[in-house]
Amino acid sequence: MAKKRTKVAFIGLGVMGTPMAEGILKAGYPLAVWNRTAERMDPLAAAGAKKAVSPEAAAKGADFVLVMVSDDAALDGVLFGEEGLSRGMKRSSLLINCSTTSPAMGWRAATALRSLKVHYLEAPVMGSVTAAQESRLQVLVGGHRDDFAKAKPILEAFGKEIHYVGDVGKAATMRIAYSLMVAAMVQAFGECFVLVRKAGIPFETMMEVLHAGPLDSPLYRAAEQSIVNAGARPHFYLKHMHKDLNLATDLARQFDVPLLLASLARQMLTVAKNLGRGNEDYTAMLDVLATWSGVALRG
Repeated sequence: MAKKRTKVAFIGLGVMGTPMAEGILKAGYPLAVWNRTAERMDPLAAAGAKKAVSPEAAAKGADFVLVMVSDDAALDGVLFGEEGLSRGMKRSSLLINCSTTSPAMGWRAATALRSLKVHYLEAPVMGSVTAAQESRLQVLVGGHRDDFAKAKPILEAFGKEIHYVGDVGKAATMRIAYSLMVAAMVQAFGECFVLVRKAGIPFETMMEVLHAGPLDSPLYRAAEQSIVNAGARPHFYLKHMHKDLNLATDLARQFDVPLLLASLARQMLTVAKNLGRGNEDYTAMLDVLATWSGVALRG
């Protein structure tokens, strides 16, 4: 793939989208960007990206269009709304949806775009903001294998581990299931924390034991840092984790499977969101659990 002749557009410059778009730009691809909050385009424009006035304008002439937005409604809007991507994408171009959205939304988007001779690939990502900045995200891919082969060099601009999961819907399902596991693990971490805290065991001792044993993991180290570093920039918004758990429970109803841990974690996220914590890191659910338990999260 000749990078200078391969035009790329990126839609959605949030906490994850911005470093992903930066990775594409650093890899040498001509890049057009669009974001609903226009000033978020400025740093990328300063680095050489072209600012577009709408999704439609960003997609004009692009061979690949990547989207990183919050949910099904946002994806539907940038794809099919007024001045949406579907109005600007050329035939045989490839739409790559990096958002965590429902399988049903993926099927609908793929079907609608196919009628316009536009290809669709889902490629939701996993990892922290730091991983995005260092181009080492995990990427789960769903769609036609030929489209995956074409898109892989683009995905490698921000992804280190890239997994082909299957047809459209499969990668979205895997990504939702991953969020379920993360939320359940953080819920378990929180219950361990409040129990040992209430018993008078120092947090440092709890983490020393955790780090030395088989339960040590990057996820729990990140949860530790969320307690130690109050006010740090969110790695993953609580409102987005709440959305992912809603998607998980929707899938559970479709497949008629019990998701007991997911249901509990979703309730904790719902409480935290209703307390105004949605724009904080999802580990704010630990603070809610600590309050309920009558212990201080810090200090």
